[in-house]
Amino acid sequence: MRWPAAWRSAATLAVLLVAGAAMAQPARDPRSDAGTTQIARCAGTTAGQSLRDLQLQFVRALPYARDILAHHGVRATVSGAAQQIRVELHLRDVRDLALPDGAPPVTYLPGIDGAAVLQDRRSRIPALWRVDAASVVAADRAYDIRDDGPDGALRLEPAEPDAALADYAVVGLHGDRHSGFAALVLEARGAAARDPHRIYAIAGTHVFERTDLRGWASGLTMGRAQVLSNGALRMVREAADYARRGEVFVTGQSQGGLSAQGVGYLVQALLDSRRAPHRLVHIVSWGASGAQETLLRAMARHRAGAQRGYAPMLERHWAATDPDHATAAEVWRAVSAPWDAVPPGQEASHLAAVIGRTRAIGYFFEIDIFARGGTFMGQTFAFPTALVLPDECDMTVAELVVGAQAGPFGVRLESHFLKGYRRAVGRGAIALARPARPTRWQWFSDLMPALEDVGDAWLDIIHLANAAATPRHWQGCTASAEWFTQANRVCRADWWPGCGPREPEAEHWCLVRHPAPGRGVPPLR
Repeated sequence: MRWPAAWRSAATLAVLLVAGAAMAQPARDPRSDAGTTQIARCAGTTAGQSLRDLQLQFVRALPYARDILAHHGVRATVSGAAQQIRVELHLRDVRDLALPDGAPPVTYLPGIDGAAVLQDRRSRIPALWRVDAASVVAADRAYDIRDDGPDGALRLEPAEPDAALADYAVVGLHGDRHSGFAALVLEARGAAARDPHRIYAIAGTHVFERTDLRGWASGLTMGRAQVLSNGALRMVREAADYARRGEVFVTGQSQGGLSAQGVGYLVQALLDSRRAPHRLVHIVSWGASGAQETLLRAMARHRAGAQRGYAPMLERHWAATDPDHATAAEVWRAVSAPWDAVPPGQEASHLAAVIGRTRAIGYFFEIDIFARGGTFMGQTFAFPTALVLPDECDMTVAELVVGAQAGPFGVRLESHFLKGYRRAVGRGAIALARPARPTRWQWFSDLMPALEDVGDAWLDIIHLANAAATPRHWQGCTASAEWFTQANRVCRADWWPGCGPREPEAEHWCLVRHPAPGRGVPPLR
């Protein structure tokens, strides 16, 4: 079972407190546990399960709805002309769970031609929906990236083959030690390679399994700490290089979907700076809030002299020791240079113009509350709520975590998890998606700057307590001309008291102040 990712904000903490309180309750008799009961029933008889059939009707579905639904194991009736299609979707043995009350906080946009957005004519791929469908599986696979500690290498854990990725091969992994950024690169093979393309899938926040606090801290920066990291900027250059011969899809779910927006923007900005022919860049975000405010704050920081927003002492250390830093510096200078020429008050228009040269799509469920934070730069499409309901022997994430049915709130959470999105896409949800805009949380946007400062401080604490205290990290310090620790402002020999790694204090870290002659690169300017 795949544990999903979620939670990136103050609302995140509230949800986690609720779940934590529920899990901290006294243990119940397993025989009364809803999850245990359901597993036992599905292993044998199906008696006692409350089920229902769903018949969903849609008018003006996508012109290629027939093509989409034909590739899914659902019963569907499609009729109508090219521009006016009626779809009846039949789902049997769906669990009869309570849905959240009240109208979904969504504004549908009937004046937008959803088919023209989803099947962008600038693309050379004739069925873009198939790559979109593969991207949600790729986003799920990105959570299998592991780094074995600060001194370990990135690796991809084995997983059962998925038919959606049968025509793709893993060609690379990207990561960043400081921010926890992790991404998987898949390249089309076989028949799919007739239209060359790659999928860059970014992992979101690890919550339940292999909890990584770097992801939580980066989430408080609304992904900015990961998007502008050394590892991410190296991936941006690689994706821009590949765009000369094939289309690029940047995708992710939850915080990964938020980061996908920022990374996709940077790929296009780098291509703009090169002014050379290239293929289309796609941004496919699943269940994520919008990144416009995040990029606007990044632009404001840069124009105020704060560069990427990292502490100067870290930038100085990375310049001397991190082989990715030179690439990151090159990319950062190229993508940030146009910001200096943007007239005051035109920053959002500048971002929109760059994103307008990409195909930027955001998929979300009508009831997904996490889609309300921030402004999505591109076109968002809403999935019908009913498509999130599990089949007879499928359990929601809330049931797996809490051990009992969580009611309408559990279904609402399911609408944010990858489990829910994969279920919906497997039922042909892309054919039924409608252009829509989620209601925004203005209070959350107002809170973002304070949360971002907390996230930056938390990331630095995590880094100094872990990666900056490892033997490999210390080798970089002691090989430099000058470094410093929490005990010494200037170190030139590791046998000086407080200047070496062999100190009794816990979390004994070091950072390079000046590289040895002939080593390192100048810090970002």
